[in-house]
Amino acid sequence: MAEYDFGFPTPDAPGAAGGAASTEPTLLSADSPDPLNVQLSEIMRGKIRNREWRRGRYIPSEADLMAQYGVSRGTVRKAIGTLVAEGLLVSRKGSGTVVADGGIARPGNARSFSFAASLRDGGVRYTTRVLRKDVLPAPAEVAESLQVEPGEPALFMRRVRSVGGRPVVCQESWSNLAACPGLERADFTTESLFDAVERCSGRKIALSHMHYSSCRAGAEHAACLACGASDPVMVLEQRIELADTTPIEWSLTWLGPNQSIVGVSRQSDGFPGPLELDGIRTHAREGAAEDEAARALRRRLDLDALEVRRGVVEWGHRYMGSPLHFGGALSMAEIVAVLLGEVMHTGRDGTPWDERDRLIVSKAHASVALYPMMLKCGLISQDDVNRGLFGPDARLFKHPERDPQRGFEISGGSLGMGLGYAAGLALSLRRKRLPGRVFCVVGDGECDEGSVWESAALIGYKRLANLTVVVDANGMQLDGPTAQILDNGPINRKFTAFGFDVAEVDGHDVIQLADALRNPGDRPRAVVARTLKGHGLSFAEGHTEWHDKALTEELYQQAMRELDAREEAIQIGRAHV
Repeated sequence: MAEYDFGFPTPDAPGAAGGAASTEPTLLSADSPDPLNVQLSEIMRGKIRNREWRRGRYIPSEADLMAQYGVSRGTVRKAIGTLVAEGLLVSRKGSGTVVADGGIARPGNARSFSFAASLRDGGVRYTTRVLRKDVLPAPAEVAESLQVEPGEPALFMRRVRSVGGRPVVCQESWSNLAACPGLERADFTTESLFDAVERCSGRKIALSHMHYSSCRAGAEHAACLACGASDPVMVLEQRIELADTTPIEWSLTWLGPNQSIVGVSRQSDGFPGPLELDGIRTHAREGAAEDEAARALRRRLDLDALEVRRGVVEWGHRYMGSPLHFGGALSMAEIVAVLLGEVMHTGRDGTPWDERDRLIVSKAHASVALYPMMLKCGLISQDDVNRGLFGPDARLFKHPERDPQRGFEISGGSLGMGLGYAAGLALSLRRKRLPGRVFCVVGDGECDEGSVWESAALIGYKRLANLTVVVDANGMQLDGPTAQILDNGPINRKFTAFGFDVAEVDGHDVIQLADALRNPGDRPRAVVARTLKGHGLSFAEGHTEWHDKALTEELYQQAMRELDAREEAIQIGRAHV
């Protein structure tokens, strides 16, 4: 794959042994039939595709490019203008030009994107041809992506999938053999890679980081896809993680020409979820370098979210045999950790009580996730926890009761009520000229309720910029997938239509959440947090029955082992949500 390697090494590419080698000329050719600006734009395009110029970073200045390639300022500006028009670069007045975050970036639906599963679910019959399957020493780029040591055995594959005898996708992948012993022995003509990974690892695939881009097919992939070398194709880059956050695969999927993406990204009991691509603002940080402060913040908030999950599990153990709302509590662990641990002025942090921020958890059945962070913040006491959830002495409940002096702004119960209350509270704070913000957490299943959208209309009309609604969009509700029960369509666009500033984030990435929640603008904000129901416990992830289910002693012990393993991964900096 010498033409477009995307920083992704293949065994026959120059950089496959441990680093990409650039063969690009430093000067342009006056003898080329292409104008100088076209030649330059092609070179710059290659630097973006092979990650020499990384997403979100500034490219060299006009003066530097003029000196490097021996061209005029006009030629440089034309080349930059071409790439700006293509969406590869973004010009920032007064500061320079940066590489766009790129393509169709989708940080969040929390489930992996399997072409085999999407074809099966759609009733499409396909065949798979394995062009290459080798166990090779992991090049440096692969080792970094899979979090293994350079030179450690990894499985490289190139496959072509065909429908009706016509090739539709070419897939190239590097897989982590240390986490999947025996994977190299699988028959990939009859078994999908995802199925083989789950079989060999004994764990579920949970998360994918995805990035789409477009380019010409090039000779090598044109031969695989039965198209022309200059035909435009879409390329999906993915990094796949298991339920315990172990990176398992780094892959490129080349989609042949004249195809469309109809939206399968969620694997949830066979029900695909919508792939929402437009009209949203994302906070993708994949590939972006974090400084020490950011890494420390991520570690702290990841540990806070872990403590939320431990607390939920301990409640389940305490009331063994009594159903608790595990699924929704676990899916919003990071949301709670970021809100109470980083973003909100709780009133116990030196902020005057009347000026504190308010938190409304409208999906109140999941409120057991609140208590560990409320305890840490000093809003409730250990004595409150010791009193339990039931009985005459209880102060904490499965559905909390209103007690504003301890941070419970509203009694929870019926879904759809919280956002209306939050709207009234935000309006009251504004009229009293108090600085506090109001945060309201709703579920995507809860958005079936008409009262949610009535409240959204009021909030937008009143331009309540002090209110932020967080949608815990885990794709599931009591009776099954939300898309099957009552498909609300693109929730982000609905909030946009009501006048909200909308951000869509990976709801299990604490930095994305913090970035989206910190600073209010001049409009109300909606943060659509793509999460996984039951996230953090392999036996609960993506399973409808864990909406409300009792824990067993065996599952309790398994949960604690998994949480201990995650803590270790966080502490050594190898946990990626």
